[in-house]
Parts: sequence; C-alpha cells; structure tokens
Amino acid sequence: MTIKGTILGRRLIAAAFVGSIAVLGGCGAAGDEPEGAAASSTAPAPDESAAAGDAAQPEPDLEGLPDVVAVVNGTEITREEFTAAYEGQFPQAAAQAQAGGQDVDQDLLKTTVADNLVSTELLRQEADERGIEATPEARAAAIENLLETSGLGSEEELRAAFSEQGLDDAEFDSQLTDQVKLDALLAEEAGDTTPSDQEVQDAYDAAAAQQEASGATATPLPPIDEVRGEIEEQLKGGKTSEAAQALIAQLREGADITVNL
Repeated sequence: MTIKGTILGRRLIAAAFVGSIAVLGGCGAAGDEPEGAAASSTAPAPDESAAAGDAAQPEPDLEGLPDVVAVVNGTEITREEFTAAYEGQFPQAAAQAQAGGQDVDQDLLKTTVADNLVSTELLRQEADERGIEATPEARAAAIENLLETSGLGSEEELRAAFSEQGLDDAEFDSQLTDQVKLDALLAEEAGDTTPSDQEVQDAYDAAAAQQEASGATATPLPPIDEVRGEIEEQLKGGKTSEAAQALIAQLREGADITVNL
C-alpha cells in the first residue's frame, strides 16, 4: 500500500470518527433543531470560507512539522498523513473563526487534528486486537453510505473518484475494510443505542424550550412525529460517540503515545 493510499484511507476513517464526535458535541442540545439533525455529519461546503467576501483568506501553516508527527504503540503517523488531515479540516475551522471575527488558532487546530489521528489509530488497533472482521454485508452497506454522502450514482463512480485522488481499487478495498471494522467496533461498544420514547420526548422538549428562550419562534418546530426519526438518529449517534470516547480514554491509559508537535 502506498503512503498516499494510507493517508487517504486514514483520512476516511478519521472523518467518520470526527463526524461521530461532532454528533456527540451537538447532542447536549440534542434537538436544538430536530429538523436539521443530520447536518452534523455533513461535510462542510467548499465555498464556506469564500463567503467572507474580499477578506484575505488564511493559509494553513505547516512549517516545521516533524517527519513523524506521532507514534501510537509503535505505529507512526507521518507528516504526510497529518498534513492531509489538517488541510482537510482547515477551511471549515478558518471559516468558523472568521464568522466570529477572529483568526483561526492554528496551534490549537494542530493539537486537535493530532489528537483525532491518535484516537483513530487506537481504535484501528483495538479492532484488530478483537479480531473484528468486515463482512460482505457490512462492506456493501458502507459503500451505499459513501454513495449517499458523496452524491455519486454507482460504486464504479465512487471508485473512480477515489482513483483520481490516488487510491486504486486494492487500496480502496483495504481502507473500506478498515472503516467497516471501526464501525463494528463502535457498534459493539455502544450496544443497543435505540432511544426510549421518553428520551425522544425530552430531546424535543429541550429544543422547543431553547427556541422559545432565544425568541426564534417565527418558525415553530414541526410536530414531534414529523421529526422523530431524525431525533432518534441523532440520539443514537450521541450514544455511539459516548461509547467511543469512553473506549478511547481506556485505550489511552495503556497506550504508548508520543506526539512530536
């Protein structure tokens, strides 16, 4: 497997992990806006940062990075891997900072990216340690999810898109297997994440109360039955993310981790 293939594959897995953590971050306000529950896992629009008009756009500062950014139980996270992940997350971070009238804190962002890569590697290693396998059914479901997320119409188009980024079919299959195993690991840790009717009602009530407190009542929340499915998915994602965070904390306790930033 080429270095570039490993980078892209690990970015794919890290993106899924970061997306799940984003759901957890929003779940404290689970249903801040039930009708947009799926938005937390949506990739940022590429032109978000361009919305600042004529303002000069910041550039990623990657000067002075070491060849090996981190080592996790003997597995290296290289400068190339870190750079790919950092550049993938930088536009959204910069856009958010500019929206608040601030400069992006690149030191903090670097720490966050490195931490996410370390956490992802720990989960990858744990999945292998448990002997978790990627079933054909799970692989097919993962491909369907990628097609839905990307908006592409077929697996052939999906593979072609990854090929344009340097990921050939063999590498794509390898990295897809890793992703499926990570999903299975988190599902195993989380157990049954189906929320109760009371949890759904509580999330909906919290959203309604927050809307009323903010005065943004011009557009009332839809009836709960219309958004129940979205609330349930958000709550499931929150429970899975909590399980992931707990597992990562446990894995970190016994891990040999070096970060060279």
